[in-house]
Amino acid sequence: MKQVILIELIRRLKSKPNLMRKLKIFAVVGIVGFFMTGALALWAGVAAVSFVADKANVVMQAPQTKAHVENLKTEVKGLSFQPLDCWGKAQSLMAVEPWLARPALENLRNLKVACLETTTPVCEGQACTHIKKLIHTAEGKPT
Repeated sequence: MKQVILIELIRRLKSKPNLMRKLKIFAVVGIVGFFMTGALALWAGVAAVSFVADKANVVMQAPQTKAHVENLKTEVKGLSFQPLDCWGKAQSLMAVEPWLARPALENLRNLKVACLETTTPVCEGQACTHIKKLIHTAEGKPT
């Protein structure tokens, strides 16, 4: 049944050459437009990724970023994990009430304090042992 309708449609189009010409022009313009739109979308995506990669590379090469990364590395070295206090604090924060009663940043700080213990510096006058230890380790001397 569908073939009969399609054959009848094609027969009527062939009998009217002006309509057939307009239909061909419409089909060609549609196909060209489709491919142009696809090419522009692809070009925009590649250009956006390239732009973001270039900007990220510039930011990562900046001296301030390198200093922040080094600072973060030294801070992470001084952390130790405390699983018992962390588990209890995490369970207490599973409820909705602590998040409504206190600001979220305070809850996250409490969780950080419970889970990660920073080593406290021992300073006598101007001599701090944790700084000396860090300097000697960087120089390759045994601690």
